[in-house]
Amino acid sequence: MANTKHSVAREIIIDRLLHKRRGYSVYEMMDIVNQSLQFEGYDPVSITTIRRDLDTIRCRYKQKLDSVKRSFNIYFRYEDPNFTAYSNVLTHNEIRHLRSALLSIRFVDPILGTLTYQDLSQGLDDMLNIDPASDPIVLYKKIPSEADQKRYKAIYRHIRTKTPAIITYTVDDMETEEDILVHPYFILYDCPEYFLLCHDATNNVAAKIPICKIRRMVSSPEVDYIPNRDFPLQDFYTKHLKQE
Repeated sequence: MANTKHSVAREIIIDRLLHKRRGYSVYEMMDIVNQSLQFEGYDPVSITTIRRDLDTIRCRYKQKLDSVKRSFNIYFRYEDPNFTAYSNVLTHNEIRHLRSALLSIRFVDPILGTLTYQDLSQGLDDMLNIDPASDPIVLYKKIPSEADQKRYKAIYRHIRTKTPAIITYTVDDMETEEDILVHPYFILYDCPEYFLLCHDATNNVAAKIPICKIRRMVSSPEVDYIPNRDFPLQDFYTKHLKQE
C-alpha cells in the first residue's frame, strides 16, 4: 500500500528526470526518489517499484522512452523532449524548502537563508526553466502578509505572464484618477509601502506606483510586451530603495 500511497510523488520526480536530456538510470532514479521520501519520514522504495513507475508512465501517458546503454547501466529519458506529465508541481520536499527559506529570510538569517535558497533555486530552475537569481518577481525586505499576497495576486499574474495592463490609480490628492498603460516587472516592498515597478508606456517613463493607490487593472494582451530595461538589478538597491 505504501507504494501506491506515494505513487504521484514518485511520478512527479521521475517525470522531471525523464525530461532531462542526459538520461537517468533506474538506480539513480531510486536514489533521488528515496532521498525525497526519507526527508518526509517515509520508507524507501525498491528498484522494482521504480521500474513499475516507468511502466506506468509509458502506459498512462502513452510516452515512448529513449534507452541508452552506457557502461553497465541503461539510461532513460522521454523520446519527446517537449513532453512533461506534471507541469510546475512542487514536491513535499520543495514546499518544505520554500517554507524554510521564507522563515530564514524573515528572521534575516543570511547563512541558512542562502544555503536553502541555493537548493530551492535549483529545483525552481528545473521546473520553470528560469534563473531565480536573475529573473525574480518579488523584491522585498520582509515577507508580505497573507492578506497582502491575495490582494496582489492579479498584479503577480500579470508579471509572471508578462502581460501589459491598463491601470487606474489615484494621484497625490487621492481624488483624481488617471489611466495609464503599464508593462509590469516587480512587486517591491519599500518600507512602509508596496510598489509596482513598471514601465509607464503612456508617458514613456519608468514608474514606481504605490499599490495602495491602484484601483483597477485590466489586461491588454493585444499590446506587445516591453521587456524590463528600467530597473537593472545590479544597481537596484542603490537607485530604487529609500535611504534609511
